[in-house]
Order: sequence, then structure tokens, then C-alpha cells
Amino acid sequence: MTLSNFISRLNWRLIVTHFIACWLFIYSFEQFSYLHDIEFWTTILTHSRSWLENPRNWNFGAGRLSLNLLWLGLSGFVGFLIAFAISLTITIKKDWFWVNSLIVFLVGCVLGLSDSLGWRYLKTIFLAPGRLFNSNTILYVIANGIVMLTLGLLLFFLNGMQRFVRPKIIPGTIEEISTE
Repeated sequence: MTLSNFISRLNWRLIVTHFIACWLFIYSFEQFSYLHDIEFWTTILTHSRSWLENPRNWNFGAGRLSLNLLWLGLSGFVGFLIAFAISLTITIKKDWFWVNSLIVFLVGCVLGLSDSLGWRYLKTIFLAPGRLFNSNTILYVIANGIVMLTLGLLLFFLNGMQRFVRPKIIPGTIEEISTE
């Protein structure tokens, strides 16, 4: 495969759409990870100032804090791996160039490791659905997680999105001959 043929098979619409879907999966899984120890997270969210000033007044030790932070970090990565698997499955099933999904994975890894995914700027938008349930932490977390997961799944599976990302047929290629 020549370089020009390789570049012509890259689909920037697919890469951007699947990257956004992966991003939504990462943060929806992080939201769901709060359910692992909802008592801990409810205390942290509602009493964060007093907990930080005097953590000994609370019965949360360093081990529990570490375990919850581990769950939080791993859940985002698991969400990313599941989204990548969905992206790769779709591209292979639709006979699109699988390198597009690999690019999504690599870009996600690089931006994730450098903490440049933009969550700190976009979280106010994506955590808005849960504000309807501000008094109930469980519903807050579930609402936010479901909304982001649903958006990610729609980006992957909605027929309109798949038509949007479908690669254009290049004249003289095998794809053009097979569609005639």
C-alpha cells in the first residue's frame, strides 16, 4: 500500500466521531464508578471543605481513599477500552479502514496520559443532567452516566452518524467497481 493510498483511506469524520464517543464512554464509566462506594463519595461531595480541613474526624482511611481513586482511574480506562472495541468492531464490520480506530485509540491514550481530554472545561455541560437530582447522589451519578453513555452509543450506532462517517468512494478504486 502506497502512502497516498494509505492517506486516502483515512476517514477524519470517523476518527472525530469515534473519538467523541470514546470520550463520552470514559467519563460515563467514571461517573458509574462512584457507585462502588457511594457513601464515601457522598461525604466527599457534600462535606469536602470540612473533610479536607480535618480528615481524622471522618472514618475514611488512606486505604479507602486510595481504593476509590483507583476505581475512578481504572473505570475511565475500562470505558475507553470498551469504546475502542466497539469502534474497531464497527470499522471492521463495515469494511472501513481499521487504522482509523487505531488512530482514535492512540490519540485517546496520548491525550489521556497528558490530562488533555478537556474534562475540566466540559464537565459543567455534561454533569448538568444530574443537577436535577442534586439532593440524591445516587440519582445524580446515574443520570450523568446514562446521558453520556447514551450519547456515546448514539454516536457509534445511529444510522445517520454511520452515513455521515461512511468513506467516500474514490473513482477507479475497488469500492467503486463493487458498487456498480
